Amino acid sequence: MQMGSPLTGHTGGVSSVAFSPDGKRIASGSHDNTIYLWDAETQLQLGSPLTGHTREVSSVAFSPDGKRIASGSWDNTICLWDAEIGLQLGSPLTGHTHPVTSVAFSPDAKRIASGSYDSTICVWDAETGLQLGSTLTGHTNWVTSVAFSPDGKRIASGSSDKTICLWDAETGLQLGSSTLTGHTNWVTSVAFSSDGKRIASGSWDNTICLWDAETGLQLGSCLTGHTNWVTSVAFSPDGKRIASGSWDNTICLWDAETQLQLGSRLTGHTIVVTSVAFSPDGKRVVSGSGDNTIYMWDCPPDDVGSLFSYHIPTQALLPLCYSPNPSHALLDSNVYTHETDFNTQHIRTLVGLQSGGWITSPEGHLLLWVPSYMPRPSLYLPSMLFVLGKCTKLDLSKMVHGSQWVRCNYPQDVVGT
Repeated sequence: MQMGSPLTGHTGGVSSVAFSPDGKRIASGSHDNTIYLWDAETQLQLGSPLTGHTREVSSVAFSPDGKRIASGSWDNTICLWDAEIGLQLGSPLTGHTHPVTSVAFSPDAKRIASGSYDSTICVWDAETGLQLGSTLTGHTNWVTSVAFSPDGKRIASGSSDKTICLWDAETGLQLGSSTLTGHTNWVTSVAFSSDGKRIASGSWDNTICLWDAETGLQLGSCLTGHTNWVTSVAFSPDGKRIASGSWDNTICLWDAETQLQLGSRLTGHTIVVTSVAFSPDGKRVVSGSGDNTIYMWDCPPDDVGSLFSYHIPTQALLPLCYSPNPSHALLDSNVYTHETDFNTQHIRTLVGLQSGGWITSPEGHLLLWVPSYMPRPSLYLPSMLFVLGKCTKLDLSKMVHGSQWVRCNYPQDVVGT
């Protein structure tokens, strides 16, 4: 749900938005060459615009302590600003030979990573403004997005060469053969989950992909729902949701485990959504757009379940399956034979998904195991079909089936299922 009126003031398209670590302020960068600061509660502009860049501001980021803002620009530079008084700190950081597309602070606030249309990534000392080590090279086309891992040891970069690369943040070396491939068009945005185990990427192929940050393997199928290029992705602070912005003028929210879209797309912007960010408490999303505005959206975590609420009438024809032992059934027939309101009783509360990949019955019995790189099953509706995108070999020699299904009461008899 949209919160209040759009934040207006920029005279050019908004290219980047970011919440301060305390959630009280929002920074926005724009094609009008400026950065604005906003009060996240009153949605009023704070002070005068930050001016200093000579071309479009492409990216803004708060330092983890909230005291500084870094901005990247089409003038090939990065600027640092005092987030309280709005003054520029020192001279611009120079080294890139083409527009700077993305900036990110390290978790300890000591370093800044920047990506550029010169196809490189640079790492800078956030205090001195000096470049640290050599330029990171490996992409064969423009670098569009950079992100530090939560432990600060890795940097992820997305590129118009359709790939994501992982780098050692200390040595600047690419990590193994860690070029993540799968997108069929430009990768426009990358983000780490809060535990550092996953990476989300948005692309001009209209999709969002999830990756195992250690193995580089794609996790399940790409998330589809946008009807045009995806420009920006962001994980919620708890890692359970993903927000995405697109050239279809909308924002989508996704369940990061099941990879299903949460509710309807958020609409309001009149042209491309360029940037999205979660508030530190995960209750709000801010979006910037080429329509010169910033929108705030109310997206509290507790409302995620209600986005999947359904009222199923008794006349609905739904296939039902029953086990000889009622404790094995995923669903009780009473769910359908009574006018159950799924606002209060969700199907997914009847089945458990363990962290190790086991799906359990309401009684805690093991029902199904799902490999870690597969999408997490969406047990919201019955009769849902999943097509696994990778081959998996399972030992089914001791699997029980048919009349032997009741043996699932005794997990010790079905080792290997």
